[in-house]
Amino acid sequence: MLEIKNLSVSVGGKEIVHDVSFSAGKSENISLIGANGAGKTTLLRALSSLLKHSGSVLANGADVTSMSEKERAKLISFVPQGADITGDFEVMHFLELSRYPYRKPWEKISAEDRNVIEKALELTGTKNFADRKTGTLSGGERQRVLIAGAIAQESDILLLDEPLTYLDPVQRIGISEIIRRIAASGRLVITVTHEINEALVFSERILALSAGRLVFDGTPDELLETNTLETLFNSGFAAFGSAAGGRKLVFPTGNFQR
Repeated sequence: MLEIKNLSVSVGGKEIVHDVSFSAGKSENISLIGANGAGKTTLLRALSSLLKHSGSVLANGADVTSMSEKERAKLISFVPQGADITGDFEVMHFLELSRYPYRKPWEKISAEDRNVIEKALELTGTKNFADRKTGTLSGGERQRVLIAGAIAQESDILLLDEPLTYLDPVQRIGISEIIRRIAASGRLVITVTHEINEALVFSERILALSAGRLVFDGTPDELLETNTLETLFNSGFAAFGSAAGGRKLVFPTGNFQR
């Protein structure tokens, strides 16, 4: 579904992402982790063709840079970090706008469009405020609506950049559950996150970047069997207890001297 070969990205004459290669298929729920400045957002923007890059990004075997905007939107949807819903209109109207890849200019919403939107509302738990104005939504509600819009875009690949930012712990769990359900529905989801424990509990696969290089690609259990976290964050980590499903959690211990 997605194949990355020797991807490098330079911004302002400085190479931010260095020779990254990996592939991913349908129904995968992948977390992308790394310290601040590791290149996570830059990588995601390159995958969505928002940044020029060397190397190749293939979606379902086709080069994303050679596609039209509508063709690319049918394959890849991207919710950037800090994204918000501009304007003050009904949630349903916002979701209708997400169907633009499938409509001609000024074409009315079809029955098929409405069916897709209804499924997105149900999957994200936003159906009960579909007729509310976007300006009345809380931070967590807006995040769910943004994800619902990406789902309604009906692309095979969903890229999320820090979707848990500014959410309280309960909201973070709710969004993480939604992301897992999206992947289970047959889509590929790649999520940039600083919430390591959410990545460990909700993801099936973790990619780790350090200084723009891919330094780990494996399962949560495999991550904890290495010293990758210690290297990424220059800190000790202690694993403890178990979350739902038997997944371990970690706590940063730092490098403190007594």
